[in-house]
Amino acid sequence: MFAYILRAQQPPSEQTDEFFRRFKESPGLLHAYSLQAEDDPSESVAIAIWESREAAERYLESSPLRREVDQTMPTITRTFYTVRDSK
Repeated sequence: MFAYILRAQQPPSEQTDEFFRRFKESPGLLHAYSLQAEDDPSESVAIAIWESREAAERYLESSPLRREVDQTMPTITRTFYTVRDSK
């Protein structure tokens, strides 16, 4: 399994909710979590667990949604991880 954590300084909105709804339909995506900081409503985090690094790379390289998200939320950062263990 492979994961990435996406961080953005943007409060939730109908647009970000729609992005996340569409994102959850991505091929190869096993789990996705949308988190909001309790003490800072502008801090958002999404955690994506993919079946493989290749599935995540396919999304990142070719998804129109990924380009929309990047254009709409320029503060986004992504950090990539190999999942070593899970329950």
